[in-house]
Amino acid sequence: MSLSSLVWAADAGSITILSPKAGAVLPSGAESKLDYNIRLSPDGNHLHLYVDDGNPIIVRKVSGCPCSLTLPGLSPGKHNIVIKEATAGHSPTGVEAAVAVTAK
Repeated sequence: MSLSSLVWAADAGSITILSPKAGAVLPSGAESKLDYNIRLSPDGNHLHLYVDDGNPIIVRKVSGCPCSLTLPGLSPGKHNIVIKEATAGHSPTGVEAAVAVTAK
């Protein structure tokens, strides 16, 4: 691996969803907490949170993490929660994390 590859990897940014864990069962209709860690890439400015294919929720808490936010109440069934890093112009950078959960 070249030094330039190592520098690129260090600047790539990362998002880790700490909870809920994959396969978790959340209470339907009730708000739930999502905990995450973020290291912004050079182009990253904020996050977009998606529940299933819904409209993005803009998240500006990107420093001093681990961080948490409140998820909207989920309808019964399976759901995908995705966090994507975005530029100041709201374009995705490619840095993202996802978790599948079930609401009951």
